[in-house]
Amino acid sequence: MNPETEPRASRLVTPALVVGIAIVVLGLGLLLENLDFEYAHIIFKFWPLILVVLGLIKLRACHGTCVGGYLLTGAGLILLLKTLGGHSIDVLIGPMILTGVGIFIMLKALKQHRRVPEELQQSEGFLRGNAVFSAFKHRHQSQAFRGGELTSIFGGFEVDLHQALIEGPSARLDTFIMFGGGEIRVPEGWEVLVQATAIFGGVNDKTVPTPSTGEARPRLVITGLVLFGGIEIRH
Repeated sequence: MNPETEPRASRLVTPALVVGIAIVVLGLGLLLENLDFEYAHIIFKFWPLILVVLGLIKLRACHGTCVGGYLLTGAGLILLLKTLGGHSIDVLIGPMILTGVGIFIMLKALKQHRRVPEELQQSEGFLRGNAVFSAFKHRHQSQAFRGGELTSIFGGFEVDLHQALIEGPSARLDTFIMFGGGEIRVPEGWEVLVQATAIFGGVNDKTVPTPSTGEARPRLVITGLVLFGGIEIRH
């Protein structure tokens, strides 16, 4: 998203702000505990959410591999499961590491399968979004939209293409959904062609077909794979 068009509220949420809020909450929790407040101990059980929020902020601002964001989010989730469930970390680390390795392999496989040229990846008209244990919203405003790739694993996304213009006759948007979902909004004049495969999931095209006038219309081709999730396409 262009920094000049990004909402001020989203730029306000920085790691420093989150740390400050966390310290205030911690201080209040200690104060309440010293005052023998009955539910003070519950506050301390949710302290790993600080790591989760910091990780999600890094993932949102990241345009690369985002390893730091994933590590922070994963560590926060592991510790949160421990504090809430009372189980030993040893019981949780193995399955979480296995899940993380699987997600890493999937992301690498997707990158190799998509084989997006470097010049296209750097283009402002190319849309890319990852929602891994997170969510994102994006309004794409490129006047030369050239397609993109969207990935949602235990997460979700909302993409608005109302202010975008397709460069050429068509553009391809490749998607991968696993235990997640997404919503794609397109202008009324676009033709949508769904070529994605859904297994224990679905792709719901709610766009209203425009009567044919004999003129070629911009076409958005939705490809990819949906597993245990769904995509909704609407105006």
